[in-house]
Amino acid sequence: MPTLLGVPFLGRRRETASEPPTSRESIHDAAGPQASPNAQAPNNFSSEFAGSVFPSRRAEILSAHLRGAASHEPLHTPASPTKVKSPDSATQRTAAFQHRRPWRKLLYIPQDFPDDYVDDTFLMELQKNANVRMYNYSTVVMQTTVVTQHISSIVVFIAVFINLYRGALTGNLLLWCSTVTTVIGIISWDLLCLTLRTPVQRIIRLGMIKSAVLFALLLFGLSPILRTLTEDTSSDTIWAMTVIFFFVNLAFHDYSTGNLTNIRFPGSVSLNAAVLASVLLASQLDSNLSVFAFLTFALKWFALFPIFRRYLKRISAAASMVTTVVLALVATAMFMYISRAIAMLHVFSTLFITFGCPLWLIWVQRYKNEIHGPWDEARPIVHHYYH
Repeated sequence: MPTLLGVPFLGRRRETASEPPTSRESIHDAAGPQASPNAQAPNNFSSEFAGSVFPSRRAEILSAHLRGAASHEPLHTPASPTKVKSPDSATQRTAAFQHRRPWRKLLYIPQDFPDDYVDDTFLMELQKNANVRMYNYSTVVMQTTVVTQHISSIVVFIAVFINLYRGALTGNLLLWCSTVTTVIGIISWDLLCLTLRTPVQRIIRLGMIKSAVLFALLLFGLSPILRTLTEDTSSDTIWAMTVIFFFVNLAFHDYSTGNLTNIRFPGSVSLNAAVLASVLLASQLDSNLSVFAFLTFALKWFALFPIFRRYLKRISAAASMVTTVVLALVATAMFMYISRAIAMLHVFSTLFITFGCPLWLIWVQRYKNEIHGPWDEARPIVHHYYH
């Protein structure tokens, strides 16, 4: 209801309230000309204030009509606001997406989409087994020769030590045999270098000869010390540590064919483990000459012979296969007089590694599931400029 109420407004309200016109006229007559100044008086006009302005009778009549007008309902009741049903939220989002700019797979530009948004074309770039290499059985068999060669070389080395330890082989004979085989290996090495026709891959013969002479003199001077190095250590500890070092040598050996001139990591770890095992075994021998011959043979066998095998494999795969067969047969023949069980174990392990493991690898390839897609990290292309 309005806060201000005048006498003319009361007259219009009373017409709608079905009161007799005589009452309205009597109100106007009673108010007289003095009622017009109070046309905008508030609706809660008190009877005490009205009595101070009008006479008592007129004040009673005006107060009664004012109370009746205050309790009367308004003519025009304000209509309650109607609630407009909002459209569905999914429809709003769809309409909003239609007005947006198309999504681009770029995070460094501001877009109208959240950072984790992807469209329907995101999985169209999914690739499965894109870089999987399917192996050929014969190729894998040829690649296993580097493993079987190294295993056979370790078996041959252990067989040489056992024969030297038992007295079936003398230190003088071992020294002469290792020297002759080293000369044959150097000649074959030069022939292989001429076949490769790559000057970078050739080994400087003079530097190799100097290193060999230096190591020989050093070992000859240290032979008495190395022979008595483990006198206070039990033989069981020596054998156990030797087995551990040979397993380290087998695990960290450089089986690649790219390193043809020097020994790098992890091949250096393998060489150091083989040298430590050789020193432990040499400390069990009874003469200085045997220690010197055995350590000289160990350095040639574990330092120079692997590089020669890499050269041979790079030149001819058939020659590498022949070397593998020869080493396996020599190792088996040398252990047949020592332990037939170990000899048979070596034969079966060689056959399994050479022919069984390739079949196993090819069979497992069918279960390989490698996926690539737009979620992979970007690989930068680095251009090298040489001035």
